[in-house]
Amino acid sequence: MAGGRFVTGLRRRLKVAVGRARRGRRQQADAIPANRGLEDIPVAVLDTETTGLNPLRDRVVAVAGLRGDGGHLDTGLPLDLLVYPGGPIPPASTKFHGIRDADVATAPSFGLIWPVLRGFWRHRVLVGHNIGFDLALLRQEAERARIPFHPPAAALDIGLLYAGLKPRLSSYTLESMAEEYGVAILHRHNALADATAEGAIWCALLRAMQSQGIGTLGQARSLMARRRDLLQNQLSAGWAMDLVVPHG
Repeated sequence: MAGGRFVTGLRRRLKVAVGRARRGRRQQADAIPANRGLEDIPVAVLDTETTGLNPLRDRVVAVAGLRGDGGHLDTGLPLDLLVYPGGPIPPASTKFHGIRDADVATAPSFGLIWPVLRGFWRHRVLVGHNIGFDLALLRQEAERARIPFHPPAAALDIGLLYAGLKPRLSSYTLESMAEEYGVAILHRHNALADATAEGAIWCALLRAMQSQGIGTLGQARSLMARRRDLLQNQLSAGWAMDLVVPHG
């Protein structure tokens, strides 16, 4: 009975989030079918640095990423941008990522980088750690700039994938996953360094999923959906889970 109420509540929240996504004008032409194999699926690994942890209020100060196909990522031409957030960066946030007001004083605003960002993930599966947070933040930035938000064709969260594969573990931080798979994080909370680590973890997860018979986009989504507790927490925090685990 309790499980039924949970599912009903989660579906209700997802329907509300889906409404927001539709207002953002999702482009159906960009959709990737659920039966598409993961071994060569076009991906874009993304990480952001921000002024805080509230996706509805805080701002992007850096965005970085890598593109590739399946488990083969191109590290030669990464995306790596600073973004002017429209105001001062809180000192507490600077302590995490090291980005100061002076660093972004002449950086482009979100509206100016949006075409680059959209082109970066267009026709690709967006991959990242806590990617629902990044997508919620970016969607809010687009709304703030009065720009139509065009989401990626699909999104996969390496934390949720890892948690689905290892349901008995309580920690799915980037550090714990990096340790599990022997991935070095060269400069934690640097957008490009984190994206590079996330890309390496994605490649390791791809092999782990394939060993368990998880080989399509739809199966990867089902794997993420196993951790309903984590989905609920992220949805309650305002993350864009409608773009990560689409409803119906």
